Amino acid sequence: MARTSVAIERELVVTLAHATDDSVGGKARNLARLSSLGLAVPPAVVLTDAARRAFLDAGDLLGPIAALTEKLEGKSVTAVKCAAETIAALLCDSPLPMDVRSALDCQLLPLLPGPLIVRSSAMGEDSLAASFAGQLDSISDVIPGGQLHQAIVRVWASRWSARALAYEHARRVKLTGMGVIVQRQIDSRLSGVLFTRSPENDCHMLIEYCEGMGEALVSGRANPSRVAVRRSDLTVAGSTHTGTAESQLTGGQVEELAHAAMRVETAFGSPQDIEWTIDESGQLWFLQSRPITTSGRTRPQVHWSNANVNENFPEPITPLLYSLASAGYYHYFRNLGRAFGISRHRLARMEQPLRHIIGVHGARMYYNLSSIHSVLKSAPGGDLLAASFDQFVGSEPTDTPAASAFRNRRQRLVSQAIEIGVILARTAWQYARLTRRVESFEKTVAAFADGTTADRLRDRPLPELLEDFRAFLDIRCRRWNDAALADAGSMVCYGLLQRLLARAFPEADAAAQHNSLLKALPDLVSSKPAIELWALAQQVRSDPALADLFAAESPANVVRALRQEPRFCSFNQAFDRFLDEWGFRCSGELMLTVPSFQERPEALIDLIRAYVNAPSPVTLLREQAAARLEATSRVASAIRHRRVAWLLPRPLQPLIFRLVLAGAQKSIRLRERARLKQALLYSRLRRIVLEMGERLAGSGYLDRADDLFFLTTDEIDALVSGAAMFPRHVGALVSLRRQAHAEMSGLTPPDSLTLGVGEYYDGLDSPGAAVDGHGTAPVLRGLGACGGSATAPAAVLMDVTESHRLTPGAVLVTRQTDPGWGPIFPLVSGLVIERGGMLSHGAIIAREFGIPSVVGVKDATRVIAHGTRIRVDGDRGVVQIVASETARER
Repeated sequence: MARTSVAIERELVVTLAHATDDSVGGKARNLARLSSLGLAVPPAVVLTDAARRAFLDAGDLLGPIAALTEKLEGKSVTAVKCAAETIAALLCDSPLPMDVRSALDCQLLPLLPGPLIVRSSAMGEDSLAASFAGQLDSISDVIPGGQLHQAIVRVWASRWSARALAYEHARRVKLTGMGVIVQRQIDSRLSGVLFTRSPENDCHMLIEYCEGMGEALVSGRANPSRVAVRRSDLTVAGSTHTGTAESQLTGGQVEELAHAAMRVETAFGSPQDIEWTIDESGQLWFLQSRPITTSGRTRPQVHWSNANVNENFPEPITPLLYSLASAGYYHYFRNLGRAFGISRHRLARMEQPLRHIIGVHGARMYYNLSSIHSVLKSAPGGDLLAASFDQFVGSEPTDTPAASAFRNRRQRLVSQAIEIGVILARTAWQYARLTRRVESFEKTVAAFADGTTADRLRDRPLPELLEDFRAFLDIRCRRWNDAALADAGSMVCYGLLQRLLARAFPEADAAAQHNSLLKALPDLVSSKPAIELWALAQQVRSDPALADLFAAESPANVVRALRQEPRFCSFNQAFDRFLDEWGFRCSGELMLTVPSFQERPEALIDLIRAYVNAPSPVTLLREQAAARLEATSRVASAIRHRRVAWLLPRPLQPLIFRLVLAGAQKSIRLRERARLKQALLYSRLRRIVLEMGERLAGSGYLDRADDLFFLTTDEIDALVSGAAMFPRHVGALVSLRRQAHAEMSGLTPPDSLTLGVGEYYDGLDSPGAAVDGHGTAPVLRGLGACGGSATAPAAVLMDVTESHRLTPGAVLVTRQTDPGWGPIFPLVSGLVIERGGMLSHGAIIAREFGIPSVVGVKDATRVIAHGTRIRVDGDRGVVQIVASETARER
């Protein structure tokens, strides 16, 4: 039978299992909780505060103690020390009462023969407000008997030690009582502490340890070994070791500690400072857990994520690309705010976060989520906008406040109402003309592309090339808003559609229903390259000479034969038409450093080969379009009896659903059209930069044409226009940056980071081992981007150039996709992507062809081995490794 609080309070000594009341003190109570979690805690008994009070009453000590401690605050160190020594002498001269001795002896048998450790467990000792860690005594190597009794009294006396009294006065906290733990002492080989949130990085745990019982670590005499562990996946992020190899934690011990620590933090409800020890046999014991009272971090934190941004920029970026993106994202968000009617005063208060929308860690581009959320939350309905953005890109929410919050103070209600009215009117006006605005953007890019073809750039003088370069910057920074509106519209409409259907269909199996309504959208430009490639492949299939050429020759020889042999003239013309119309679309098409199919036509040959025996994308699209229409009709019919918006009458519910669905489908189509022109624009910029680089290399300013990628936009403008300060030293600058870029590119930063302002990724990384698919089948989770399921061998591809490793019908597993992956999708039966959100390009094209897909699956390319049979469940967002027949037989 469980003991009541009153019963425990009256007991003098209890076992650790019954140390659940305040009268035993925080440390004992936490040890009992650790034990109840199934963690190993050394056996112990606890003297309650009732035993302490019995001791003080028996010696009539309360009066003298009160007189000595009265009005100590503000007194000199000497006065405090004198009072503490007098109290200690009074207590140590007093014997332990007989009833306390008897109660202790009755409970002590399981701990014998010793040695024992006697530890303080004060009431209020370890809390979120303060920690008396190190202020109260613990006495080790205690032998049962008279020595144990003396040790208990010494621990009680430490309640009034000089350091404890000084800490009380400094923190203005007071201990209200004290329990004492008598515990079996562990013969420790290693001891240490674990902070479930590192003082240096909130994304990590921190383990510090040394040899022995840990006194040297607590006292500061020893320089500890340290291990940083990622909270996200409990892998080692970095370590430093002191001492010999025998005095280091093994990987298994680190993992055991980390898993246990997460359980403790969850059970205790806050970040914990956990003391632990490992004995000579390798057994891990837990000695204490208390809340972390201070983080050690004084600077505000910044949350970074490469979700979605890595779709556009999958590889390490160059200084030129970073300078373009930094300016581009600033104008992207700022111009959207202006278009939607955000006041100039509010935009001015957003200026700093707008200037820092992106950053770079390990040469990879990252979203500064803190800045983005700060900006989005500054608009009306900002929390919903931030949530839609997170779903849009596949990132995590943050607790960042708005840069310029809409306040509800009475004197501002009128001005706020006017501003919100302006925003609503401007937003409605922008989207009423969205199709025309995207068409205007397409015409702008087409005109620029027509004037910057390869043959025209080749004969253009350097000053005119600089004007082309500036024209690109003008489009990217000042004339991009028409494309950005389509982005914002698809983000908001998609999020709204999901919320409406989630409200109308709360059932778990309907969670991904909205994705079924976005399959095979008509006139989606992203699906057209696949259709054209299949048509080319059918020409190869129907022409024996072409079929033999594609089967026997290398891609380079195939292209050479197409160009030179008259019998292939018809196919060559179709091949060139594809390159002219779609050849600028490739994986990494916005990286600038990656050549397109137009520059490397031989890279297209393997894709055509893969399509020779593939089913027609047109047939797949037709089937998915029929499924979409059927799902739309079914949902629209069911909604008549459900409610998608609480404030509207039931007859209007289907109308609201139809309007939101039409808005989502339209904005997604327009967004993909804008992204197509974006790829064309960047392909032209690459050629402009390389042409300028050729001229500058010929003049001796650069060693080679692609050196220009290692200068920023301002530096290029200054160098070409004659305004550079050190033109003859540009080559040395480029060389230095190339070396730094190579070093940083070797790092593998995680997908998300939390760092202090001004801090950078430290480069410590320790990837785990891959799973071969023949052991225990793990379950990986992400976001279901397209419903349905598929079971097939995994094709783990790092880049679209590895498409020759793809067997038709396989499940594609990759880190991220961009539009250049589009032609691959009709060849696969399922899709697993490590990064990206519900409106990433991979998710959109997967829905277009009805491919069961899960995005945002952490470490998928590491955990899933190429050729392993896996099951993809796009409805539940689950990926499972399926054991092979041989493994099941074993």
